[in-house]
Amino acid sequence: MPVRSKEDVVQEFRVQSIQDAAMRVIARRGMSAATMQEIAEEAGVAKGTIYLYFRDREELVEKTFDGAITELSGRIETALSSEAPFDQKLRAVLSAEIGFFREHREFFRLYISLRRPEGRQKRTCEPRYRARIERMAAVLRQAMERGEIRTMDPTRLALFLIEGSDAIVIERVLQEEPPPEQEDIDLIAGVILEGIRQ
Repeated sequence: MPVRSKEDVVQEFRVQSIQDAAMRVIARRGMSAATMQEIAEEAGVAKGTIYLYFRDREELVEKTFDGAITELSGRIETALSSEAPFDQKLRAVLSAEIGFFREHREFFRLYISLRRPEGRQKRTCEPRYRARIERMAAVLRQAMERGEIRTMDPTRLALFLIEGSDAIVIERVLQEEPPPEQEDIDLIAGVILEGIRQ
């Protein structure tokens, strides 16, 4: 591993501080109302300092989103890559997602606003979303081949599972006192694995 200079460490820390501030301001004010000046004040830097690292507000938001999604994706990939049976993988994925949003509540507004992005942000977000669906579909396909779940269209099932679990995560973030995480994990996993028929 290459040795990093003090300047590299300081730059990385400053960029992360600015991105964390951007998430907090967006969480408070919403995407459209968050200004570079407010983000700079929140980060404790001059507005011009932000422009040393980010071309404009759009790039700051994109890179902030990308960094957080990379962390979330890493947690989900760890759960999907395990050798566990499908039901345990599913529960691990749900736990990773719910845990991430519990730890990063401020990321919620940014995530919601960029789930269906327009323009430049769409080029960044859409491929990640598609990759997430394809990765889940591959895991579902393997579970079908092993006979752990019944055979159906794995891509449609992946879409259903991702959007359904996202809806629960969104509701949890909106609630003052959400139910225990394990209850929601059991709910989603139970509906997926057992259906809702009596």
